[in-house]
Amino acid sequence: MIPTVSPPPERATFRHVSMIAALMLLPSLPVAVHAQDQESAMVRMLRSGRVPDDRQGTLITLIGRQGSATDLGFLLELATDPEFASDANRRLALDALSQAARNRSVSPEGDRSRIAALIQGDSAPDDDEARLSAIRLAGAWKVEQASDALAAIASSPDESQALREASLNALAEIGGPASRKAIESLASPEQPASVRVPAIAALVSLDVDAAAERAVATLADGIGDLDDVAPLMTAFLDRQVGPERLAAEIRERGLAADPAKLALRYLYSVGRTDAPLVSALSDAAGILADPEPMSEAEMQRFIADVREHGDPGRGERIFRREDVNCTKCHALSGAGGNVGPDLSAIGASSPPDYLTRSIITPEEAVKEEYGVKTVLTIDGQIFQGVVKESSAERLVLREATGVDRVIPVDDIEDEKSGGSLMPAGLVNFLTRDEFVDLVAFLDQLGKPGPYAIRATPSIQRWGVLPWPDAGSELDPDTTASTDVAELPPSIASADPADWRPIYGMTGGTLPLDEVTRMADAPTVALRGEVDVTRPGALTFAFDSAEGLTLWLDGQPIDAADGVSAELDPGRHALILRVDTEERDADGIMVEVTRSPGSRADFTVVGGP
Repeated sequence: MIPTVSPPPERATFRHVSMIAALMLLPSLPVAVHAQDQESAMVRMLRSGRVPDDRQGTLITLIGRQGSATDLGFLLELATDPEFASDANRRLALDALSQAARNRSVSPEGDRSRIAALIQGDSAPDDDEARLSAIRLAGAWKVEQASDALAAIASSPDESQALREASLNALAEIGGPASRKAIESLASPEQPASVRVPAIAALVSLDVDAAAERAVATLADGIGDLDDVAPLMTAFLDRQVGPERLAAEIRERGLAADPAKLALRYLYSVGRTDAPLVSALSDAAGILADPEPMSEAEMQRFIADVREHGDPGRGERIFRREDVNCTKCHALSGAGGNVGPDLSAIGASSPPDYLTRSIITPEEAVKEEYGVKTVLTIDGQIFQGVVKESSAERLVLREATGVDRVIPVDDIEDEKSGGSLMPAGLVNFLTRDEFVDLVAFLDQLGKPGPYAIRATPSIQRWGVLPWPDAGSELDPDTTASTDVAELPPSIASADPADWRPIYGMTGGTLPLDEVTRMADAPTVALRGEVDVTRPGALTFAFDSAEGLTLWLDGQPIDAADGVSAELDPGRHALILRVDTEERDADGIMVEVTRSPGSRADFTVVGGP
């Protein structure tokens, strides 16, 4: 039995790794009787009980990255036997097994059906992330014994959306009559859209024709916004024949203009322009699939309109609009997507005719590092993205959504390079005047004036959560007062992934109308971060403290137009409670500077 441990540090230091490497050279460490000769030195070290508590987590992670099927069998023991290891090590073992399955296609020796006990029931961990890993492993390992538990989770309104969708995907991977029956029952028209849509998405991998028929019927009924349509469209886009089959069903059955536009907008938002599907949706929506290139005379008239009538302020709002979705791929002032280039200075380096052509026909102006690779896997999946990592073991593609897709090299059937993740049909959703304003905005980026690169850094990337109501189930002790001394539990303990990203405008102001629309609440929590590399005092300067309550690193601080604090190296989180009904300003801006006399070094955290 290895000893109970506290959660290990996120990253091994050089000293830790050096110690591990030295230990691995020892000739023969004692092992338990049931350990097999072919187990690696790392596993034997853990079985010996001689590894200090704060080193064990690093070894577990290394086994997941490098270990053989026999080594992974040890991790399976670790994950499924609560008497064998601490909760922290069990969670790490599950994560390591998931990484091995996803990144290396390596499964453990031993009875893999033991993972079913961690999905539902008395043996299941309280941590939803651990259950999520167990569910994904049941699918990757095709554990039929988990089918009943997966079906129960997929149909339960008490389970989270993430667990329900993962259960459906796992059922699809397991396959067989029982799994298909469970998925089809959940994909029936009698089910609510929140259940039906992910079930149809799971059905795609089992029967793409049956899924296409149900998908078109569901689109015709209307299923909400881009977030709601995403899992349905993604499932078809990820299959080799998916776009073609869905297109054929749309042409046969027909589709009204509004749902066709919604589906088309989603395609463009993720950088997909699959010709049959784009054509079918464009015809249904009543718009041209491919915009006509401008003649030289038309281009000159357009540029004249940009200079004489273009409004950069309106153009920035168009840039941020959900249907255009430029911020998903491109950053401004370091905040925003990191799929395409940062556009902070694009206007200072590129003339307006180049900007215009780049939007109409983006594939003609793709820099090498942003070129697209399309990959077909041996099981018929298709992935597109910009190459972020390539090795003998795996390929990492950054998709237009900003997600990194890890593909084991052994799973690749075919691949090709070329094209752009930026869709050519973007202007289909713009009027000519809107297009003029968008180019006018891009043309001003980086030039002297209101769209210049800022000399004083401000928090540009914020996370958003709705503030819990008084007496809510999540936070029963939360009061409605702005004089809240402690952060409510749902805010204080929120996972970083729960905070929905939103970005300040070029001038540094975050529009509160966008914030409240995203949170669907008048009172919101905003979270910004700074990364301190040399200690010292920083000042957070607010355009106005009206309607704000503040916490720095979880501790309440007085709401004032300027707040200073001594900060140690590391990341620090500033959380604001913003009551938009008490605040007259339409936005909020927080600048971050060194306090007088301070020698602190820092960066404001941006990114997607």
